[in-house]
Amino acid sequence: MFEFTMKEAEFLNRFKDKISAYVNKSYKFTMGFLASPILCEYNDNERLILIAINKSVYQNLYSFLHLNHSNMQYAAFSCLETALYAMRVYKALATDPDERHTYITSADFSLDDFEEREEKKRGAAEPAEVTEANVNHPLLQEEQFSIKEFYNTLHLFNTFVLKSPSISSQLNNRNIFLGLSCGKELSDELQNEVRKNLLGTYLSLSKHTKLFFNGGLDHELEDLEDELYDMFKEYVKKFS
Repeated sequence: MFEFTMKEAEFLNRFKDKISAYVNKSYKFTMGFLASPILCEYNDNERLILIAINKSVYQNLYSFLHLNHSNMQYAAFSCLETALYAMRVYKALATDPDERHTYITSADFSLDDFEEREEKKRGAAEPAEVTEANVNHPLLQEEQFSIKEFYNTLHLFNTFVLKSPSISSQLNNRNIFLGLSCGKELSDELQNEVRKNLLGTYLSLSKHTKLFFNGGLDHELEDLEDELYDMFKEYVKKFS
């Protein structure tokens, strides 16, 4: 994946490979969980909707990883944005029976309203953007990491509201890359985005997977999560 100009490419490749394994393992576990009437008590309509949304999470994560491999960064980041939005919707529906009912029976469901109520309940500490400069900030520990804020920042990049990083990501050595992909030599700005989004993918998927009760049901998944957390701490040391 990062065989050309990425700084710390060897470590990032190992981190990426571990995340890919985590996506595979987490997908199988979460879908098996949703399919089991013993593990989760949803009626048929609720179960069908949650399965569809959860599948969207993982399909878009798979696409993000594969497109990264092809240096199709704009497309990769767009898939990651969609995966994050699906995670946010899934959390609202999986954790709040009233939201599930509203989503199924009317057009009044509002993700923003749900998240605003949740933030008020928590007394919402100010969430932090994921950047390499603040990746070791206490708010970026897994428990405090905000998928919503990560999504919002990524959306600004994808829609060119953040003009400088979005456009300069196509520049390298003052040249403009004209191909469909971002080329084999990634600019410093694009390297920063790739590293930041790889980290955000891990933290987001970790939070999403925790919505599904494991409790020793899948020891291999738990071991993989421990290995990824160790690599996360190593990431913090390398890029902080």
